[in-house]
Amino acid sequence: MLGWGKSADDGSAGRILEAISGLKGELGKALRDGFLELRRQNGELREELRELRRAVGEAHKDAAEHCRETEALRQELLQELRAAEAARQEAAGRRTEAETLTGAGTLTGAGTLKPLAEAGALAEAGSGTGRADREPPARDGAPAAAPPEPGTAVDAHAALLEKAAGISAAELICHRDTWAFIVEQAARNAHFRVPGELSAVGKDGAASVVVSGRSLMAILTALDTVRQQGRAADPGDYALARKFYDRITAVVQTVGPVPGGDHPQATGRTEAETPRRAVIVIDDRPARQEGGDQG
Repeated sequence: MLGWGKSADDGSAGRILEAISGLKGELGKALRDGFLELRRQNGELREELRELRRAVGEAHKDAAEHCRETEALRQELLQELRAAEAARQEAAGRRTEAETLTGAGTLTGAGTLKPLAEAGALAEAGSGTGRADREPPARDGAPAAAPPEPGTAVDAHAALLEKAAGISAAELICHRDTWAFIVEQAARNAHFRVPGELSAVGKDGAASVVVSGRSLMAILTALDTVRQQGRAADPGDYALARKFYDRITAVVQTVGPVPGGDHPQATGRTEAETPRRAVIVIDDRPARQEGGDQG
């Protein structure tokens, strides 16, 4: 009985040892497989890391290239800005010079106005053109041009100049750009004189300037010259010249000599009693609609 029990115990122990040995083998195999898998994953991670480093390096190179291109563009933009600023300053200088010519004069002595320049003479001397250059020369052997016949456009213009010549001073109200165009055209005429300071009228850029009858003659002559060019002239210049000529003409046609007994210089009248001077307004606006706000 005792021998039989010992054999049974030995068989159980053997089976246990075999099971333990099998478990060890399985555990060892699992560990080896796990380590191999870890090594494989580590290899893949290293390869991904190397790829990432390469991508970061390429991105860094691209960023550096973009930085260089951006800096080059910035330098180019700075050069353009400097050129634009220089052009702006040059334009501002020219505009200041033009405004000085069109809107200012110098006072000498006891408030006597002295023109800034003999504008017409200087323009003619600078361009090499004068009154003789503006008039077409007569052909050899051809008779001199006959005086204009009464009733013609030339005769009407001459009569208009004669009326303007009798004006002591006329007030012109227009935009500063309008006055600049008028000065550009009339400065080439020997009779034009730069008037005094421009006075602002309102807040829309309008200004008031007092011109002499002589300067008014030069303005009319210059505008008429552009009008006569018709389609050969710049469309904008033609439109401006025609509109301004007609507007000035409408006022000049209404003036006439003041009787001696009514003239302020002859009677010593006060300024309030002085007959109003000719006022030329170049400022078209929309017609006022009557009852437009009524419901």
